[in-house]
Amino acid sequence: MPRDYKTIQAGVNAASPGDLVLVAPGTYAEEVVVSTSGVTVRGRDRNEVILDGGFEGENAIEVTADGVALENLTGRFYRGTAFYWSGVEGFRGSFLTAYNNGYYGIYAYESRDGRFEHSYASGHPDAGFYLGRNRPYDAAISDVVAEHNAIGYSGTSTGGPLTVTDSVWRYNKVGVFPNTLDRADPPQRASSIVGNQIYANNNADAPALQSYPLIGMGILLWGGSDNVVAENRVRDHDRFGIVAHPNVVTPSGNEVRNNQIGDSGRADLALGRPAGEGNSFHNNMFDTSLPPAIESGPTEGSAKVTAVFSALERQVETGTFPAGDWRDQPVPGDQPSMPDPEAPPRPAERASSLEAPEAQTDGYGME
Repeated sequence: MPRDYKTIQAGVNAASPGDLVLVAPGTYAEEVVVSTSGVTVRGRDRNEVILDGGFEGENAIEVTADGVALENLTGRFYRGTAFYWSGVEGFRGSFLTAYNNGYYGIYAYESRDGRFEHSYASGHPDAGFYLGRNRPYDAAISDVVAEHNAIGYSGTSTGGPLTVTDSVWRYNKVGVFPNTLDRADPPQRASSIVGNQIYANNNADAPALQSYPLIGMGILLWGGSDNVVAENRVRDHDRFGIVAHPNVVTPSGNEVRNNQIGDSGRADLALGRPAGEGNSFHNNMFDTSLPPAIESGPTEGSAKVTAVFSALERQVETGTFPAGDWRDQPVPGDQPSMPDPEAPPRPAERASSLEAPEAQTDGYGME
């Protein structure tokens, strides 16, 4: 364990694979890069070890090595992303807080075999949590809270196995968003979204990138296929509770079952047009759907759903799509720290080898 370094970066530079870099309480105006595999960077107190970008720094911590875990830290006020893994195998973010950064909160790109857990993200103009651009991904997100973001969770062009479970997605513009945005990568497919609380994702004041004019939806499968959406509680959305809609590709093979959906402005369950084959909606508790008989069998989707997306696109064209400033989003209250910050380092194991933790969402909130 490297000791007595004046900066986080100096401690990281001195670390060897398997070492723990334990960071004392304080505010650090740093942009840290971790390029040594198997290192754990951990704060002694999640709420008092703060990386602060001052609205000028790019990323709080960027990881370019395999098997790196980041734990018990807060990242805020960066123009880019708070905690960022890129092109790695094996990653883990535990007990992290990311708020009011200019792009993403907690992010893994072109990576695989990892987990985000016991973490919180708010105030980002893209996603609070992001897993993207790889297949297979073999990753899990569990026991997290995302609010006041453009998107709570975004999974762009991801392939399974990938699970999003036992988490809270609220007060974003869109809650959970597996998606295919372009043809540069294989289309999104095979995520499991299970056992989440997803509500009130209608936040006009949340920041947003104008390229994604989306708001008022709980779960949006946008050009996504072969996903399982099950046993979620979804409520209070101005447009759709759970919706599948074409983007670059048509959604196909999605299974939406055993969810409780209510209080949606347009429809609790929805399928846009055109739709691919094999989309299945069954055993859900809901009041409204588009098309109306969505659980009765194969459907071509509804033109009324597509009209909602077209209207949102027109808002961007006319400059009327609502969005706040990421610099001015609410500041979160203290979040639960990890139980034993002095514990030995725990490597960033494969997601498939880790048991899903029990939900511990009590105690998250805003001041």
